[in-house]
Amino acid sequence: MEDVIDAIVAELTEFKDTTAANGGCSDILTIEAVYWGDPGIIPVNSYPAFLVQPIRDIPDIETTGYEVRDLEVLVTCLIDSRSYWDATALEATGDRALTQVMERVRNWFRTDTNRHLQGLDGTREVRATNTDYMVQVRGSVVAKSAQVTLTVNKQRERVA
Repeated sequence: MEDVIDAIVAELTEFKDTTAANGGCSDILTIEAVYWGDPGIIPVNSYPAFLVQPIRDIPDIETTGYEVRDLEVLVTCLIDSRSYWDATALEATGDRALTQVMERVRNWFRTDTNRHLQGLDGTREVRATNTDYMVQVRGSVVAKSAQVTLTVNKQRERVA
């Protein structure tokens, strides 16, 4: 699982610096940080941020020589909704940006090279399953978040 999260963090680091025309989000939302795991409290100047955390490790196929597992990873994008407050607006612009970014995250991991996490040993496929949107209070921040669940199907040699 650790190597999968490392690979996803590397992909998101590239994604955040890539323009929308090339599949990324740098001109939609400037992501300040990509965290391995959820540190709980994130400094206000580090929003918007991506958090990448393990959810589940599920056996798929097990033989005497190898095993295939579905590794579920949660990719969260957090924004400070106060940064997008405009009393005259009829829409929450932060929500629109969050929706656009997460659609691009799903598409990023559906491309041929990223579907195999740039050739990470044993990676058979990456699937972007569901996307959830929610509001969270984190310290003094009213954070809005979008979460995409990635399922990585990975084969490895069975260890006795």
